Amino acid sequence: MRAHYWLIGALFSAPTFATTPTWFEGNSPLIQAHKHLLTNDLAAMFASLVEAWQLEKNATITPHLNELFLQSLQVDCGKGLDNRAFPDWIRGVTIRNTEIQSPGRDAYRVVVELNSSKEIGDINLTRWVAKTVSNDDVLIKSQPQNNSDIISYTKRYNLNNRLPIGLYRIDVTATDQTSWSAWLVLGESKTNMVVRWRSKDRWKIDKTALPNPHCPLPKLNASLYDYVDGTYNQEWTETYESDYPTSLKTGTVPPGRYVLAVSMTHQRWQGPLIVEQSQIISKTYDVSVEE
Repeated sequence: MRAHYWLIGALFSAPTFATTPTWFEGNSPLIQAHKHLLTNDLAAMFASLVEAWQLEKNATITPHLNELFLQSLQVDCGKGLDNRAFPDWIRGVTIRNTEIQSPGRDAYRVVVELNSSKEIGDINLTRWVAKTVSNDDVLIKSQPQNNSDIISYTKRYNLNNRLPIGLYRIDVTATDQTSWSAWLVLGESKTNMVVRWRSKDRWKIDKTALPNPHCPLPKLNASLYDYVDGTYNQEWTETYESDYPTSLKTGTVPPGRYVLAVSMTHQRWQGPLIVEQSQIISKTYDVSVEE
């Protein structure tokens, strides 16, 4: 790892550093982040990286910060970046960044999912410094199941473009005014598998990079939706963690016209947070009587 890391540092160092061989002896947050990564102190590295993002005024250093962050994921897929546990009333947080590709149109969405034993007043995701991710957002509450005291909340943001890489903040406020917040770094996506259409009823999975051995295998999901009275109703869904299919099984649903959505989701961590990058392709899908 050490040799590979120095190669990345040589390729992506800012011009200021390239003029002097002693730049690594400084004490800036960026240099501290490098030093902590070299000693595998991931929590300290992440804290320094957050500070570097906060202080950064030069856009030319952004690719370097991104590469530094992505390199840290090669250690343990992000689990060691934050060693602080959730408060006892939060049982899990997932951030899902999604690109939806349909014929003639691409759409983007980011979702924060949270499970809590307390009533939640609001969930906010903002980009540093205090920039609203999107004004097109909605908070959805799901009722507890099986007599559980855990309530699921979903904050969905619909976006016009991909979410920029950089520093973000998650703020959660319960109705009793208890709060929790965390920094979130979103790097440029480097997924190792993408899905695309091969024909009208088949898809293909392309391997684009070597997988991170510390991260879970990507999950492929295929779903069929029926459009009724202006609403898409899911009629069938299946998720695969390996041995990915490239078409639907015959007899999956009754004959008719559906929307077929196929997604590939990559997962990593940021301490206790789960961060997912999801690509979805969708198109109209006709199921005939013969099928």
